[in-house]
Amino acid sequence: MKLQRTNNITEYIRTYGLCSYEDLCEQFHVSMSTIRRDVDELENLGVIEKVHGGVKISESYLQEEGNSSLFKFDYVKDRIAAEAARLVEDGDIVLLGSGSTVAHMVSHLKKKKNITLITNNLAVLNETLDCDFNVVSIGGNLDKIVMSFVGMQSARQISELNANKCFISCNGINLHSITNVVDLEADLKKAEIAISDQTILLADRKKFNTMSLYSFATLKDIDCLITDEAPGEEFEELCRESSCRLVVAK
Repeated sequence: MKLQRTNNITEYIRTYGLCSYEDLCEQFHVSMSTIRRDVDELENLGVIEKVHGGVKISESYLQEEGNSSLFKFDYVKDRIAAEAARLVEDGDIVLLGSGSTVAHMVSHLKKKKNITLITNNLAVLNETLDCDFNVVSIGGNLDKIVMSFVGMQSARQISELNANKCFISCNGINLHSITNVVDLEADLKKAEIAISDQTILLADRKKFNTMSLYSFATLKDIDCLITDEAPGEEFEELCRESSCRLVVAK
């Protein structure tokens, strides 16, 4: 059971980037002392490293395990992305934020015409190399965990643009807030929402009823929420109250 938990902790940190000890305790329903022991063991193995604010996957582990690839296909994420791509119309200015689910959208947009695509997502940029899009790349500081550019420079560039539709992801979504584990990325998502006529949030079932450190929006800021499984009556009622369209990908 301990081995399974440490494997799950590794996968969780790899997926969500910088994680606090409190976040790990809540996610895995164990005590702080247990998490600290697990973290110490994973650090000794070279899997993770302790940083200010919590822990993250070590770059050496990413290189050894081949986890630094820009894009890995995921069936559930692709279902959500395909549903999201249906909302894009010919001629749209589309902003694709960070996250692997968002990156899955590119293959579903290839038949769209006259698309202008704005992104800070390195995986998205890589996937557009063989696409007939007008691509606007947002620069800044490269976060190697999420493979996206973030920072004040990124937010400033975003604030000077406009988009018809913005597609973003999150690390957690609950009834009160939509959250991210990295403050710079949360700030950038606020800027992305501000310049867009419509904001579409892509969140798989694992993101619901979880919370990360930094809040960047609520469901009132989101026009459409696309997921892979109905999130339950409370979320469905909140979506109705917030005028946020809820879509479950087929």
